[in-house]
Amino acid sequence: MTKDEVIKLLVLIESVYSKCSLKDETVLQWFQICSEMDYEKVFARLKTHLRKSPFPPTLGEIAVFKYEENHSPTTLQECLKKGREGNERGRISNKRTELPQWLTEYSPRKTV
Repeated sequence: MTKDEVIKLLVLIESVYSKCSLKDETVLQWFQICSEMDYEKVFARLKTHLRKSPFPPTLGEIAVFKYEENHSPTTLQECLKKGREGNERGRISNKRTELPQWLTEYSPRKTV
């Protein structure tokens, strides 16, 4: 987002919320943080906030960061597949072993 776009957002916020006046430090912080955001998405969230809330939004309430292409679904599918394979292997080798001597006294499992 450009500085001009940030200013448009802040002017809109100040015009809707008449008791809201932003300090210079706040504007500078918005410039820094909003440079990583997508203007259209932030503006859409701001419009929604304006309709619902009688209070000015915080930056966190309207922030929408740009995202890079994410391959999570593929990664998620791979993780699920590995998890299933691990569970199947666990079932096969899930034989009961003898309890250590120190644990037999406290275990409800009977020793033979």
